[in-house]
Amino acid sequence: MPRFPALFAAFRTPRRVPVAVLLAAAAVAIGAASRPGRRPDAHGGSAVDRMGELCTVQGALFTGSGNCVNCHAPDPAGHALVDADGLSVSPVWDWEATLMANSARDPFWRAKVAHEGLVNPAHREEIEHTCTACHAPQGYHEALFADPAAHYTMADLLGDPLGLDGVGCTGCHAIDNVNLAGRSNGDLPINPEGVAWGGFENPWDGLMSGQTGFIPAFGSHMRTSEVCTSCHSLYSHTQDLSGEETGDVFFEQATYLEWVNSAYNGENVQCQTCHMPLVAGGAIAATQPNWLFPQRFGRHHFVGGNTFMLQLMRDNAVALDLSASPAQFDTTIARTTRSLQHETAELRLTQLPAAAGEVAFDVEVINRVGHKFPSGYPARLAYLEFVLRDADGAELFRSGGWASDDVLGRDPSPAVEPHYDVITAPDEVQIYEFAFADVSGAPSTVLERASTVLKDNRLPPRGFSSAHPTYDTVAVHLGGVDDLNFNRSAGGTEGSGTDRLTYRIPLGGYRGAVTADVSLHYVAVPARWVAAMFTYADASDDIAAFEAMYTAADRTPVEIARATAAGFTDYAGTGAAWRLSPNPATGTSRVRLLPGSAEPVLEVWAYSASGAMLFPISPAEALAGFSLAGLPSGPYLLKIRTASGWRVVKGVKGE
Repeated sequence: MPRFPALFAAFRTPRRVPVAVLLAAAAVAIGAASRPGRRPDAHGGSAVDRMGELCTVQGALFTGSGNCVNCHAPDPAGHALVDADGLSVSPVWDWEATLMANSARDPFWRAKVAHEGLVNPAHREEIEHTCTACHAPQGYHEALFADPAAHYTMADLLGDPLGLDGVGCTGCHAIDNVNLAGRSNGDLPINPEGVAWGGFENPWDGLMSGQTGFIPAFGSHMRTSEVCTSCHSLYSHTQDLSGEETGDVFFEQATYLEWVNSAYNGENVQCQTCHMPLVAGGAIAATQPNWLFPQRFGRHHFVGGNTFMLQLMRDNAVALDLSASPAQFDTTIARTTRSLQHETAELRLTQLPAAAGEVAFDVEVINRVGHKFPSGYPARLAYLEFVLRDADGAELFRSGGWASDDVLGRDPSPAVEPHYDVITAPDEVQIYEFAFADVSGAPSTVLERASTVLKDNRLPPRGFSSAHPTYDTVAVHLGGVDDLNFNRSAGGTEGSGTDRLTYRIPLGGYRGAVTADVSLHYVAVPARWVAAMFTYADASDDIAAFEAMYTAADRTPVEIARATAAGFTDYAGTGAAWRLSPNPATGTSRVRLLPGSAEPVLEVWAYSASGAMLFPISPAEALAGFSLAGLPSGPYLLKIRTASGWRVVKGVKGE
């Protein structure tokens, strides 16, 4: 059992207190004049680009997001819910095309729930009940409020508009501040009295309670990571191959605890800081009444890293009965891509001294997010592609890359690719991933069968420490490799949030200039992860439907970061003297320039000892070996230009 026992607190059943509904005459009049579930588009006018309607069901604990549209949709007048540039920051508009909004309709999730139930049919009802707690919290908690002994299944969800509303508006805003940091598996403390907590310190309720039955109130916890804890700390009870519980608990996702074990926690960088960035100068939160004033306002972007599923859902929106328009999905996809490529990770590439006949490069991968990368659902992986080219651009070496549905060079067997500190061959690929095994030790993608961690070399966040109380739940597992360059600075201090590895490449006789490129790629739903699930397609409409969508989708990984460096064979390291080899040389020899730094050589000129210019030499030829045939016997000079200036190297040509 992990040493974070609060996570295993018993499930808390909401109190049976009637919802307080305060009717206001003005609110009733406005509500009668507006059609629930409709809202103007970002430019004013009717929502002609809508794909469908939002839920308008009123439950005992929650209300459908369609009931929030009348006041929180984009303002046709451009007065409320806009930033300083007049662009919409409508929470409904931004949320509608996110994975949060579509969590209950997510075809991958539905297929995986079906897969787990088919593998362990005796646990199907419990599996569905557990999984709907986070993906359909409004339907789930409504069912438990009516009957604390109920099991909320996929069949219940499919007939429940509140459940299908996903992580709807009140699904978050009704969360009470009760032991939030100690919760897990969707164990949300839902307010039973119709209070909608928000980040506004002075909310005004002249309309909201009458429109929705919810009273707005300031809740400081809505600004903290703890409100995200329950659905981002997930564990399962391990089953053996016969479906019997072993008594062990396995954490499949621990994003919140990864953040707790980071520098961001102490620096007050909350989940909302990145996933709900504040509007500069604040915003007016509602279109009615029109005299409200701007306050602190977080954009409801909920940006993660899963462009793949966003694109898949956009392309199948009609079949999935989604409400968001293609334009909304495109906006969320663009935000997600921008976050991946500019806010997630950084690469640094430096040439290292190497033995004769090879080159070496140091790659540093820097995690820029407040949790492990990749994090969340354990299917996700990232990998490095390293390519070395000669002076003419011809490829000398490649590790990684993408072909069809898998990473080039990785082991084609079911075995997990090892973690590497040094890579010397094309079939060695650095893949950052979380992999687990069942009780037999075999790799598995069935969450209920997860028993032991085979590998977790996902990049930890800055400040991550093996001495932290949460570490046994979020530990690093490098598959038996003791890598002192993982999460350690060059001086050996833990908590760097980086990985440093060396590519040491034999050149097969090539000498001269080289160019190294390294890139980091992200894959949200790898083919290897879903392959076992697809074998059950004949037994599940959900699996068959997702397989068809998956097969038709563009599964190209997202490139997150890239770095390029010029280099040279026989590089002796920065600070070494620039020299010629051989020196002295005979009249027919080919002589090579050996640089003393990794900066590219831009120009090379040959001079006589007296300083007379003789002829230019191409940088590639100087590095690979140039002929002395055009030089007179005796001393000569090479004048070399780099980005930092000119330098002179002396040589001698013998008879």
